[in-house]
Amino acid sequence: HSPLGALSVFTLLAVLVAQVATGLLSDDEIAFAGPLTRFVSNAVVGQATGYHKEIGQYLVLGLVGLHVVAVLFYVLVRRQRLVRPMLHGDKHLPTPATPSRDDAASRAVALVVLGLSLALAWWVSTLSAAMTF
Repeated sequence: HSPLGALSVFTLLAVLVAQVATGLLSDDEIAFAGPLTRFVSNAVVGQATGYHKEIGQYLVLGLVGLHVVAVLFYVLVRRQRLVRPMLHGDKHLPTPATPSRDDAASRAVALVVLGLSLALAWWVSTLSAAMTF
């Protein structure tokens, strides 16, 4: 990615994290409540629900749409093939780039992060089952 493209990726990731976090704290007062709602005040639940339903979803859709428009711009105007390299991960460059580090240590760290992420997701999923009504 270019610097602007990298900034857009980080922005999209931040908005997605905010959408997930507010979803865990939101309550539609009909059928669904996030598993973390019991740990925060009703005011926080209301703010999280408002962001999740009224702002966050449109930010995600807008940024995804902007990303698609940028890809179309590069394909149609700049005549750069982007879709195939996005799918298989390889793009031929005019000058060689320094390869990224891919060794046992980086793969071990990735496995630890994956394990921690799975444990966190499992823990959050058990919170709603443990709630008593």
